[in-house]
Amino acid sequence: MSTRGAIAVYTSGSEIPEHVSSRPWRGVYHHWDGYPTGLGQHLMACVERARGDLQAVVARLIDEAPWGWSTCMGGKDETEEERYSEESPGLPVAPDETGSVSYVYVFDVEARRLDAFSTYVGGDGKRFSSVRFSPEGTPDLPALDLLPEELVSEPPLPGEELSAEALQASLEGRPRLESDNKLLHWFSTEERPDRSLCIVFRVVVFEEDAVREVVEREWRLVPASARREPARVRNFIEALVEVVGEDPTLFDAFWIASLDPLRRSQARQRESFVRILKAHRARDSGSGSL
Repeated sequence: MSTRGAIAVYTSGSEIPEHVSSRPWRGVYHHWDGYPTGLGQHLMACVERARGDLQAVVARLIDEAPWGWSTCMGGKDETEEERYSEESPGLPVAPDETGSVSYVYVFDVEARRLDAFSTYVGGDGKRFSSVRFSPEGTPDLPALDLLPEELVSEPPLPGEELSAEALQASLEGRPRLESDNKLLHWFSTEERPDRSLCIVFRVVVFEEDAVREVVEREWRLVPASARREPARVRNFIEALVEVVGEDPTLFDAFWIASLDPLRRSQARQRESFVRILKAHRARDSGSGSL
């Protein structure tokens, strides 16, 4: 989705500002997926991959891309990254010029911190979250936009490590997820180089008994740590089927693929995941994301 953002770094000062214009910074425009679960999460991952070298992250994302980005989220091989050029630059951004973006993410290299500001209509430029990084790059929060329901921590449910094949079999054994004109098909699962499990699914949209549209998404649902708790993964999938079954408006491929509860929270029980999903539904409906 074209949610515009900005990637920036402070140029002076040392305080944690409460408003996007309270402390000087410089930065570049980023066109796609600027919301916290998109660009915000990617910036946190960049620091982790750089093993805590915030200066290197700033150099690559800002200094080496002075005209901004269509998207910097091309993955580890950077094959899908797309930068703007001097001939076709991105929109200007500055502390007093944030009207073209919905979110601004500012690095404080000295403090090893990333501050996030909401600059969309109604956000008023306020800081809504900050994440600090250890010298090795580990963030002190799993996400910039945690909901109260995601702060739950429940006892582990250890089991035999979940494989891609076992996850696929489990998905196919769940009740069909469908509405009056949509059907979700669990197409395939695969293990990524970081040992996470990715689900490829398709939402088929019907119109008068004919297929009108097929939307395919990759969903990096299962981090490596969650593979050791197959019951936890199963509980989330069951909660998803329950919540989407109750509210067909949530039958949206992009919303489903944006969910990341196994990394963002320490929830493990189906009832906790139901509460988390309903909280996300309320937040995203209020922001107009659905």
